[in-house]
Amino acid sequence: MLGFLSLAAQDPTLTGYGPVAASPSLHVGDRAPLRDAQRPISEITASGFTLRYATASPVPSRIELREGDLPRSAFGRPVTGPTRIVDGGGASRWHTLRVTGLKPGRRYFYRIWDPAAEATSTEREWGAGDGWRREFAVATLAPKGRKTIVHLPVKVLLMPNVINLASGVADRAPLPAPMSVAEMQKIRDEYAASARVFWLASGMRLWVDYQIVVDARPQRWGAEPANAPEAYRGLPLSRAYPGQDFAAPGGGTWTFVDMAKPTETHTEPFAEPFPYSAQIEQAFPRRWNSATKKWDFYTSGGGTFGVDQFPRGIPGRSNFFGGNDTAWLATHELHHNLESHGQFSLSNREDDRIVFDHPSPRRRIVRADGTVEEEAWSTAGRHGEHWDVISFWDRQVSDAQWLRLMFGRIVTVEDRDGDGFPDRDPRLPLDEARFGSSSTAWTTDGEMSDLAKAMLTNGTTGPLQFSFTKPELNFPQPNPRKRDSDGDGLNDSVDPAPLVAADPVVVPLTPNLDGEASDWVGVPVLAKMGGNGVSATFQHAHDDSAYYASVEIKGPWRRMDLTFDGEGRGVYSTSSVLAVSLLFDPATKTLTTRPNFAGSPGLKLQSRTVGDVTTVELSLPNRGPSPWYWERGGREIGVALALWDAENRGYAPWDAYKPLYCRLIEPHGKPPIPADVPLSPTEEVPLSRLKAESGWRLENGVYRHSGPDEAALYLDGLNVREFDLWAEIEAQSDGILGGFTKGTQKMSSVGDYVGFVGGYANTVSRLRLFGQERGDEPVHLGPGRHRIQLSRRAGWVWLIVDEKPVVASPDPNPNAVLDRLAVIGGYGGNQRVYRVRLRT
Repeated sequence: MLGFLSLAAQDPTLTGYGPVAASPSLHVGDRAPLRDAQRPISEITASGFTLRYATASPVPSRIELREGDLPRSAFGRPVTGPTRIVDGGGASRWHTLRVTGLKPGRRYFYRIWDPAAEATSTEREWGAGDGWRREFAVATLAPKGRKTIVHLPVKVLLMPNVINLASGVADRAPLPAPMSVAEMQKIRDEYAASARVFWLASGMRLWVDYQIVVDARPQRWGAEPANAPEAYRGLPLSRAYPGQDFAAPGGGTWTFVDMAKPTETHTEPFAEPFPYSAQIEQAFPRRWNSATKKWDFYTSGGGTFGVDQFPRGIPGRSNFFGGNDTAWLATHELHHNLESHGQFSLSNREDDRIVFDHPSPRRRIVRADGTVEEEAWSTAGRHGEHWDVISFWDRQVSDAQWLRLMFGRIVTVEDRDGDGFPDRDPRLPLDEARFGSSSTAWTTDGEMSDLAKAMLTNGTTGPLQFSFTKPELNFPQPNPRKRDSDGDGLNDSVDPAPLVAADPVVVPLTPNLDGEASDWVGVPVLAKMGGNGVSATFQHAHDDSAYYASVEIKGPWRRMDLTFDGEGRGVYSTSSVLAVSLLFDPATKTLTTRPNFAGSPGLKLQSRTVGDVTTVELSLPNRGPSPWYWERGGREIGVALALWDAENRGYAPWDAYKPLYCRLIEPHGKPPIPADVPLSPTEEVPLSRLKAESGWRLENGVYRHSGPDEAALYLDGLNVREFDLWAEIEAQSDGILGGFTKGTQKMSSVGDYVGFVGGYANTVSRLRLFGQERGDEPVHLGPGRHRIQLSRRAGWVWLIVDEKPVVASPDPNPNAVLDRLAVIGGYGGNQRVYRVRLRT
């Protein structure tokens, strides 16, 4: 849950920071100081800040301070205005300097006195010199009734009418119509959605202001064909054309955009009234498809350079094409630029950065050849893919860190109730007026702060897809006037999934996988998704052997993506994320699968299509070929889902790509035994073939054991995975059969594959698999002979007594090779073995 979840009638904005005093201030207003004790700016108030830092040698605490919006390194903008020196304590290597007497809602640049630290060339370019370190910045809190935010203007040049003329010459294809007003508005809406994602993820501290200009002229992509028809001639070359049809990763090249004259191409930097630190160029080139007789948009990834060369007049800049998801590409590529902004504005250390949005866990692997694979800073957390990466990590950035960004402008916006949610400002991506919350009280629903309520969603636009066919969102959104947004009976402040009506649980169930959903009656529906005539429901369950899912899909669907985080730590944090795409061919009504992430080892799947309804049942094993392992319940499994229709439109049941973490509920009662019980073997093993440890003796054709100590009567030299070991035994207690791997030195009742009958003083029968007991059956050894069978087949281990299955359990290690099978004597059971049979 994000934001404050206090049930008490206490305004959390008065604390200024989270539930633990040492925690940094996250997602609050300006009514109390912002605290961030473990980072360089440990406190920000409306009139000052506290700076904590180390120097290369013992020197007095001293900084140079000036007010302004632009760093001294800004291209073509020399520093103006006064500077002053702020002195603190005596000489030391570690400093705490409190700066007071500042104006509210203003940015201040400072340089630290550290004459023993020799500046690098990059640091000198960014303002270091004469004993002073390079510049950093901090903004003070706003006056009462307002909030300080960072306004980051971003140049955006759209080139909507770019045409690959050469592709259409052969067919004399008519030129495509210029992009319509409605289509242009769709693209503007995509940028607005991107700005909303940043706004929410930053706790409404970062206002990304996409300032869009358009070069609507028809332009050519590549050379004008020599045999071009008249309509093709005379078109100017697109400034984005890189000299080839596609230049990875963004497809095009970069120029310098003049916002006042967007049709003019600049290849050299130029001074601007206020230098931009971020720029995007998006061309929409189209090529003729001779098969479909249509003009298709080019697709691309994105390419971004950071803000490193800002002092030379070169902004951080991105380019990408228009044939994909514009909202996502704008967000993803600008975030790369923001990472660079963070590198120069923050300390550029593991705990003081804007996290790189290509996730990877922290690791260091030294290979046999001496090379090293290392990722010192983790970029993987408890999140899903794409949108969820950015939303997760940007929410870890503290309010004080956002106010340390040294680019863009510092502005204050009206926030009368001090909840951190601006009241009414149509310039911003979202305000209380549009959200529907009160601007005169920090909580509208009486429990959650309005800011925390708005941040229940990531604000995304659904799964990644072509912008022009993207459907409207149709899953629950936060309702500021209801305590229970999803209507599930749990208030948002305590609901683990406040925008999902179902409980995030995985109930115990052993369904029959036959592509028919009757076994799933009464199992909660976790997810519903769809639109435009296509829909899907998702249910899941588990037992000791597997995780199960049932999906019912209606209408003209083509694909469904299912991602499962079995460790509950995020989809990039471990190698235990299993994922599969279901692919449907409507012509043949056949379903195929495609693995994703770590694949789907051990997947079992059955489907059935009747009319326009397809039912899919699947299972992923607990242990065995799967990396998953759990015991009874309590573990969380993250579930992320997406459905795709025949037009390749994508739908999600909640914020796209965000895993819903669901807890395994413990089972009760006896688990059902599978129907395919192994038959008894028929091939006799002569007792003379058996080897006997001390404690066994052969008398009158019968092996007898006496005494309390364990001893094995065994066959060795085997090389088996599957087997059926059968023995006719008479004993007072403890009829024990076992199978042992090559690495096991001592054969005993506690190792590897063991089945025992009449254990614990002849009271219970169980399997014991690598030390873990399975089953709890009150089967004991009565007078006379009994036939005990231990079987290992088809991923299961069985204990069978007198031809009746007693316990069955999934094999925890189906690939293990066994070299010995044994009857174990001991525990005062006075075991007698009359016959042994074996099938391998």
